[in-house]
Amino acid sequence: MTDVLKALSDPHRQSILKMLAHQEMGACEIIHSIGLSQPAVSHHLKILRQARLITSQKQGKMVFYSLNKSGLKNFFNQINCFLHELSCFNDAMPRPSQLRQNPDLCESLGFKAEVCEKEV
Repeated sequence: MTDVLKALSDPHRQSILKMLAHQEMGACEIIHSIGLSQPAVSHHLKILRQARLITSQKQGKMVFYSLNKSGLKNFFNQINCFLHELSCFNDAMPRPSQLRQNPDLCESLGFKAEVCEKEV
């Protein structure tokens, strides 16, 4: 999941994914459309492939890139499970901290009281 989030965090990679959502493309088409250098586009394509968001298919000397729909579906399922683990879709309030009931908890855990008193 972290590879996908990293891949999605870059606006250029987002643009590449949007283009590949409509059609397969060769690297030269992506370079022309996005306006980046060949090394920069190659770097972005490598990250997208490693995150399993795109696939590449070699035909003769040409390489064609396309959206990996199964990779995107897998990521969607992972995010969905993660959000459910966070109880985002649950109306119940989270359990209160044990520190609320025991103000000396920080010190009993071996930390100075300031650790629990300081906002970071």
